[in-house]
Amino acid sequence: MNMEFLVEVDGKIYEISELVKSVSWKDTFNDGCSKLEFSYIDDELVIQNGSVVRFRYNGANIFYGYVFKYSRNKGKEIKVTAYDQLRYCKAKDTIVVKNDTVTTLVNKMCNYFNLRKGILTDTGYRLPVSVQDDKTWLDIIYTAINDTLTHTGKWYCLRDEFGSIAIRDLEDLALNLILGDKSLAYDFEYEKSIDDSFYNYIKILVKNEGSIKDAKDISSIERFGLLQYFEIMENANLSQAKSKADMLLKLYNRELETLTLECLGDTRVRAGNSFYGQIEDIQLNRRLIVKSVTHGFVPVHTMSLEVMI
Repeated sequence: MNMEFLVEVDGKIYEISELVKSVSWKDTFNDGCSKLEFSYIDDELVIQNGSVVRFRYNGANIFYGYVFKYSRNKGKEIKVTAYDQLRYCKAKDTIVVKNDTVTTLVNKMCNYFNLRKGILTDTGYRLPVSVQDDKTWLDIIYTAINDTLTHTGKWYCLRDEFGSIAIRDLEDLALNLILGDKSLAYDFEYEKSIDDSFYNYIKILVKNEGSIKDAKDISSIERFGLLQYFEIMENANLSQAKSKADMLLKLYNRELETLTLECLGDTRVRAGNSFYGQIEDIQLNRRLIVKSVTHGFVPVHTMSLEVMI
């Protein structure tokens, strides 16, 4: 294990890898900032809120962010929580979306909060004109990512990559990695559900036309019962509404499968990355997208993953 752990306090940089007793890093797909939690024992060095933290493991860049919370106990153990740059984007605002794509919105967000930019993939799709009132920047961008997925079938991930904000196409985040039977995984838990985000009847009201367009799967309705999704489109034509209904049916008309894996660690694995999963007990043999991952680095590197199937 080769761990580099740098913290900046009052303008001075300290290497504390020998002092660190625990390290955990959690990353979640399109759901806010990543979080680094660690503890160390030292009488003299007290990390302050706002301190910069840089963490590398076996030469791989893992985390760059800022301390938002720290505590200490009688045993002189200091516990620290740090977040990446996306933590600042939880701020609410009123934002006009006009001739924007996900990419241009992220660029505006970075400029507003003075955040460093990394790979900003051009998402292409022009979002409808709207005024987003009293919403967080992150929620607005996540909604824009979902709208882009609905209309183009392309899925994107917003994340901080070691101190640089990035928009990445999920196709570009596919890893040459197998997890499962006889390959790094040592435990799993599997669930299949129609209790959440499952719809076999899509109903869209086109308000300006006063008409409804729908899409449905008769065989699915006969099997599971009618599970309806309803949406109002303010300014659209009937053709656009029908296309959206068909796309939503394709997206939501499938049982939601949840799989968690306990594995030996691989530093390449982040939320939004995908790998090839192989588990014979559940007849799994296909590519999976990481929904969330928590890495633990002390005493050995392990990771706990929840994946989208």
